[in-house]
Amino acid sequence: MRRATFVALLFLFVSSATADTFDIRALWVVRDHIISKEKIDKVVEFAKMNNYNHLFVQIRGRGDAYYTSQLVPRSHLLTQTDFDPLAYILIKGRQSNIKIHAWFNVYYLWSSPIIPSQSDHLLLSHPEWIDSKSPDPINISNTIGEMKKDRQANGEGFYLAPTHPEVDAHLHNVLTELLQNYSLDGIHFDYIRYHDLGWGLNPIGLKYFLNYNNSMPGLPSLEVKQKPSFAEFKRSAITKFISKASMRIKAYQPDCIISAAVKPNLLSARNTFSQEWDVWLAGGYIDWAVPMNYTMDLSTFDKNIRIMKENLPLKYLDRVVMGIATYNQSARNAGKKIYHAGKNDFGGISVFSYTVFKNEPSYADKLIKYLK
Repeated sequence: MRRATFVALLFLFVSSATADTFDIRALWVVRDHIISKEKIDKVVEFAKMNNYNHLFVQIRGRGDAYYTSQLVPRSHLLTQTDFDPLAYILIKGRQSNIKIHAWFNVYYLWSSPIIPSQSDHLLLSHPEWIDSKSPDPINISNTIGEMKKDRQANGEGFYLAPTHPEVDAHLHNVLTELLQNYSLDGIHFDYIRYHDLGWGLNPIGLKYFLNYNNSMPGLPSLEVKQKPSFAEFKRSAITKFISKASMRIKAYQPDCIISAAVKPNLLSARNTFSQEWDVWLAGGYIDWAVPMNYTMDLSTFDKNIRIMKENLPLKYLDRVVMGIATYNQSARNAGKKIYHAGKNDFGGISVFSYTVFKNEPSYADKLIKYLK
């Protein structure tokens, strides 16, 4: 019995000592926790009390805005008020020496089987921008009807098409407006990927690929070996977006930290979701990669880490901020993963999400020992 107690205490000590090495202790804050001053005050106070120094605050969830915008429809949760959540949490964060990152869902547009209440929502105003797993134009009404019968009928829901040039232009305009109106500590890109394998067949995007592979007007015909595969074309659409976005962000706000939430298995991230985040790190397009290593299974968690270390140059490890889930496991299991992230020399950890701590305060009390 004494030996078991000693081992448990030793584990807690080592875990806490390892967490001390993390310069980055981040927390994801989902959008419904920032719709009032009172809610934001509680978020910031929680972060201070629990040793988080960076907050990823969701200001774009499903093609909507939790900030003041002329380009993006205001969230349905804010229609009865002129409150600006982003402006307020930026003030509160600076008062508490906590960095606020604008969490920006890039391509994910809608997930409900009920159509958006905003008439200017992109799902309604630009259905031709929606990605699909068929080269035929998507019928929004029919798809919504299918989702009412089966929430999984359209997978996670509706995504914008990364290969559609007007989608790309729109997103850069949205980003520019954000940069012009707010002084940000960071921008955190999420859902910067395709829905899944087999998607990416938006008719306009597909037309661009076919035209390119059959030589475009004014360009010399390419040799077959020079022509990109469709998988390469899909990956390049996202990488070009983040490359251009990075230049734009640094031009407006040079000290703004650019990060991306990414799939934790580097190989499937690339091959299934067209998310070549190793290239983004190497190109300097992002300052941090934040792998969503949310698995409950410690061996799978470590396997994802092993794949990263086998495929990433050593110099990039401190730019990896390991994402750890709380919604699907105990505080002790989450704490073990914090410890494993620490002993592998990553730059920090990010916990998903504040919602669990809000709903279950005792969880935070148990986890804090790993964050000191």
